[in-house]
Amino acid sequence: MNSMENMDSFEGAWGSTEPGQPHLQLVADGTVVGTDGCNRLMGKWTLEDGGVHFHQMVSTMMYCEGVDTWLSGAASARRQGETLQIFDRAGVEIGVLPRSA
Repeated sequence: MNSMENMDSFEGAWGSTEPGQPHLQLVADGTVVGTDGCNRLMGKWTLEDGGVHFHQMVSTMMYCEGVDTWLSGAASARRQGETLQIFDRAGVEIGVLPRSA
């Protein structure tokens, strides 16, 4: 049986703060903020079944040429070492964010 991850292991910054790159900040109070590389993202996160579930996610709707906005489809995440695997509503992995320094 796997031990349950605690919220502390998910809190913090994931991704890159470089322009045009996806980034999420999971805050201890259950809020999440970030960007898909173009649009700002915000919402709530909870720890469920050893992973993260995103709720009430909203984003701005700007068009940015040449930016892959895959992160706007995030519904859940699982930690794999120092990376966060991001999944859409169907449970399909849509991308990975490394732990930020």
